[in-house]
Amino acid sequence: MPSLSGAFVRQVRLEMLGRGFAPVATPSFFDEGLLPEPKRSRSAPPARIKPWWKFPPLVEYSDWLERLLGRALPEESLGLSDLELRHEPAGYRDEQVDKLHVDGSYLRSVCTLYGPTTIYREGDEEHSVPVGQTLLMTAMDRARAIGVRCTLHRRPGAGPERAVIVCSFEPHVGHQPKKTTLRDSGGRSGHRASWTDRRR
Repeated sequence: MPSLSGAFVRQVRLEMLGRGFAPVATPSFFDEGLLPEPKRSRSAPPARIKPWWKFPPLVEYSDWLERLLGRALPEESLGLSDLELRHEPAGYRDEQVDKLHVDGSYLRSVCTLYGPTTIYREGDEEHSVPVGQTLLMTAMDRARAIGVRCTLHRRPGAGPERAVIVCSFEPHVGHQPKKTTLRDSGGRSGHRASWTDRRR
């Protein structure tokens, strides 16, 4: 399992508690071609591979993300709630997610294995997630809980075939957030979540 340096974890923490999203360099879990291949069809909807836990690269990738979030956002006590490997055929369109939108869960991640990458908005500009990176995004429930902005993002639209891994993370049962103040090394203020366990 790839190690997580202190500087890397701190940067992810500052970004997730500040602007609410973080593109993170991702280790090469998927270079050996151990993932299932979909049936090729220009008209078929995206194929969602389940059960994903039968494929070691997906297990290793999700474990790495859980460890990263556990160290970067320990107060939020996050665990993986869902993982989808989506194969999207060339020319595929989806009116709902081809335009800017926010997700309805707590925290989402997206990693493009091949093809055009997901697009996210920062300020007034749109950016493609760099190849080889996972985008961590704040969804609606996290925005409501800790006051961080939701991450606007979209599919790149109709184009070449692509494959993406989408993960959803939720707080463990029994935790409730509240807003506190985070100061980074530059003295700027932001928000972070402080979690209390109702079972205590």
